[in-house]
Amino acid sequence: MFPSSAFVRRRLLVWGLLLVIALVVLTAQMRSPDGRRIGWIGTAIEAVLAPPAVVLSRVSGFFADAWSFITEIGTLRTENQRLTAEVARLREENARLRPDAQENARLRTLLGFKQQLPYRSLAARIVGRDPSQWFSTVLVDRGASEGVARDDPVITSDGIVGHVVETAGSWARVLLVSDSRSAVSAVVDRSREVGVVVGQGQTLLRITYLSRDADVQPGDVVVSSGLGPIYPRGLPVGTVVSVSHGTMFQDATLRPASDVGHLEDVLIVLRGGSLAR
Repeated sequence: MFPSSAFVRRRLLVWGLLLVIALVVLTAQMRSPDGRRIGWIGTAIEAVLAPPAVVLSRVSGFFADAWSFITEIGTLRTENQRLTAEVARLREENARLRPDAQENARLRTLLGFKQQLPYRSLAARIVGRDPSQWFSTVLVDRGASEGVARDDPVITSDGIVGHVVETAGSWARVLLVSDSRSAVSAVVDRSREVGVVVGQGQTLLRITYLSRDADVQPGDVVVSSGLGPIYPRGLPVGTVVSVSHGTMFQDATLRPASDVGHLEDVLIVLRGGSLAR
């Protein structure tokens, strides 16, 4: 037999009253007049709810920090990619500009040296070299049409390179000082000992016919003496590396003043224009 609707209404009314009373008591317990105590019911509720609230707060903070970290990683990754691309671009640009910068530096040095010479001279570029005879001859882009003649000295700001052995309208062939057919009348700058520098077909040169008791030491600078038919006086030829003593003469090995194996730009001294810039 089911309860009547009146009975149900009475039961609901009772439960509603009890709920209101519970809420009033709960409010009274949690909010005491002094504003500081919350009563035993509030304390119990706080004891039950506080730990989960702390856990939830920490979990929320962890996820917030993790999200911030992930976002920051994404930003840093994007910035790193941008910087990597920028570095690659700058390296490529630097590699492209380096040869031009080196060429400009060489030409400035050569021009400054040219202005100091008491001789008329022409700047020339090496345009050919025989790979099988690397230390023998080179071709330059200046020739007879510009006043270049046989036996004109060829130099750099470092010192002697060689001399012209053949010339045509717009080119000339230069015999390098390192060639075994080359000879330069020279003097040891410090002690004024006189000898002849000859090429050996390789990197190093040799100064010969030094007197047996000549004062020559490693590190001495050897310059042209001006006694020969080609080279003016005082042009650097090389630096003494070692000295060997013979029965009648001394020989010394020289490191060339000009790196003839890596030349790109030179000056041709026009002997017919001495003392004219």
